[in-house]
Amino acid sequence: MTTLMKRARIAVVGAGGIGAAAHLPAVTALSDEAELVAIVDLDPARLADAVETFGPTRGYADLGEMLAAERPDITVIATPPHLHEPLSIQAMEAGSWVFCEKPLTGSLASADRIREAEQRTGQWCVTVSQFRYSGGSRQVRDALAAGTWGRPLLGVAHTSWYRGPDYWEAAWRGKFRTEFAGATTSQAHHAIDLLLWLMDSPWEQVAAYADTLSRPIEVEDASVASVRFRSGALATMLSTVLSHNQETRLQVMAEDATVDLHTLYMPLLDEWSVRRTDADGTRVVEDWAEPEEPVQAHRAQLANILAHWRDGRQPELTCAEARETLEFLTALYKSSAVGAPVTRGEIAAGDPFYEALDAAGPARAEAKHALR
Repeated sequence: MTTLMKRARIAVVGAGGIGAAAHLPAVTALSDEAELVAIVDLDPARLADAVETFGPTRGYADLGEMLAAERPDITVIATPPHLHEPLSIQAMEAGSWVFCEKPLTGSLASADRIREAEQRTGQWCVTVSQFRYSGGSRQVRDALAAGTWGRPLLGVAHTSWYRGPDYWEAAWRGKFRTEFAGATTSQAHHAIDLLLWLMDSPWEQVAAYADTLSRPIEVEDASVASVRFRSGALATMLSTVLSHNQETRLQVMAEDATVDLHTLYMPLLDEWSVRRTDADGTRVVEDWAEPEEPVQAHRAQLANILAHWRDGRQPELTCAEARETLEFLTALYKSSAVGAPVTRGEIAAGDPFYEALDAAGPARAEAKHALR
């Protein structure tokens, strides 16, 4: 006798951009595990197109109306960043888990409010981190955590992307009020999060520079950072949207091997490589990974959430874990502003950077504008 899998009722909030490109296809691709019950968007034409493309489902212009009518088990938040906190809390208060795009929110204070809502409602808010669920990432993490290649010593996370001035024609992009920060958080977030995860030790201190070098925007278009981990390991990070040679590069140099990733927007298993050096020189390790089926990372992360939901278990990457990456990003911006390293745990209530990811950014942008 076949037991039918319990299907989760899922609503997607935000039918443009990443919602249409990744989240709606992910939900519909998992039709054995999930039912798309609603799409929410303020743009009537975009909403109608999404309902027609991904339906049958119902379309709503108001989140509260949708939550009351549909009572989804999981609500996907794929809106501009400044809406993440209020919509996530509203969904949790209605009895729904949340799967929220990155950055989760724009300050540690906001993350703590989301975390309090998790505790108060008994629901969970999971942050999108598709690089952790992309091809090969889990196998690399498991091998490093198991000590297969020895202790991680050095790390590299370089996000070298290109975004022309027209990218910021969307009204919410490039502004502190709606996007919170720039290339480091919006474009490099996943590479930074992945490296912090792979190094298998909490970050301890960061020294950085972040600035707007070229683009006509408020937020930064480039940053560089040096990081020390609790284990003593070190890392470098470069994040920019000014590169005409686009690439995402990660590297972990461990005691017995070096792991490399060369990709752009979504890691694949065959984009990872492992090299070891012995008496005969440096060689590529051919048998380090088990074969994998091709992975669509948003779908893979959603499938992981669904498995936890069915079992009644706490999912991965809830607010507490997402806050760790947010704290690192905040410390990076603070280091740039104060011209000194920032240590994990030093940003607390009363610090301007507790209330804003890049608290010094607006003044920096205003000063640059005055010079033009």
